[in-house]
Amino acid sequence: MKSASTGSPAACRQAHSTNAPQAATEAGFTLFETLTAMLVMSIGLVSLFEAHSRALRTAGVAEDYARARIFAQGLLADTIASWSGRVFSKSGNADGFAWTIDVASEGASWANVAMHDNWKLRRVRVVVSWAGGRQFELDTLKLGRTNG
Repeated sequence: MKSASTGSPAACRQAHSTNAPQAATEAGFTLFETLTAMLVMSIGLVSLFEAHSRALRTAGVAEDYARARIFAQGLLADTIASWSGRVFSKSGNADGFAWTIDVASEGASWANVAMHDNWKLRRVRVVVSWAGGRQFELDTLKLGRTNG
């Protein structure tokens, strides 16, 4: 009995002399197996790079919103601190942002209350916009004495 068959290729091999080259089917992977492995690896890498790219874009958008929020809060604080009681509207550009500040009388029915000494309720709205059609808006109410 030369060899017993166990189902594995090694068990079915014939004895070779040490001088004879090995058969091509016994040495390494086939071209098809190598190409299949490379295809699976490339699909995985493309997915990984796309996820990384999307994460970078999302982080950039979040940074823009954070910068716009801080800028809008500064504009709102400056407006309220220097407010003289009058209604006005201003706009401008700074640091890549376009901004508008509107101070107007509050038009809601609940705000129409008779007050003494020219006290009025005003709505202060700050809108900051930037590239891509994105914008950030802050609204608040300010009670103050008007000048006349």
